[in-house]
This record gives sequence, structure tokens and C-alpha cells, in this order.
Amino acid sequence: MHLDSYVCELCILQREENLHHLFINCNFAKACWQTIGISYPSTLSRFRIIKRIKRNLQVPFYMEIIILMSWCIWKQRNGWLFNNNDPSLQECLRTFKLEFSMVIHRAKSSILPQMQEWLDCL
Repeated sequence: MHLDSYVCELCILQREENLHHLFINCNFAKACWQTIGISYPSTLSRFRIIKRIKRNLQVPFYMEIIILMSWCIWKQRNGWLFNNNDPSLQECLRTFKLEFSMVIHRAKSSILPQMQEWLDCL
């Protein structure tokens, strides 16, 4: 798809929107991650950030958390670009909680209580 600009529309940094920027370096993305208690030095590689999140969360469903928050950031970005919906940390967190509660319904019974407890702490 050709766009008039490839500059990130979610933050004030005016950087090219690429995978690393959109989900890691963008100020809006960092704030979204922080709403669920995740912070990281953006100087790390994606792989090291994932390893750090895994180590800090110490839950077997850390990858579900990463994927869902990435999805929520993506939805906020698309809502802004295509529907002129203002990006919102509150809406991102609300969507994350809703989607995570759906994931819990498909979780193994052995980790279900831990997932629910983690969600309840947000």
C-alpha cells in the first residue's frame, strides 16, 4: 500500500513507522505497555526486550500478553489512521483487558487461575 507519509502518527518523534518503532520506541506504545506494568529500555533489541518481559513477568502466558498488547497498539493506530479515532491509553487498556479475558476462556485449566489473578491486578 502506498501512503503519503510513513511517519509514525501516534507519537511526536516524527520517526519512520517500522515494526520496531511502532511497537517499541513510539511514545504511545511505551505508554501502552506501561499501563500493564511493562517497561523496557528501548535501546535493546526486540529479542532482548521479549526475554526481559518474560523474566520480569514470570508467568507462562507472557507471550499472550505481548501479542495482545501489540494487537491493541495496532488497533489504536488503525483507528487513528482510518477512522480518525484519537489514540487513547484508556481505550487500549480496556481493549487489552477485554481480549485477555477472552484468551482466559481458551487457557489450560492449570494456568487459568494465574491468568485471572494477573488480569485482576491490572
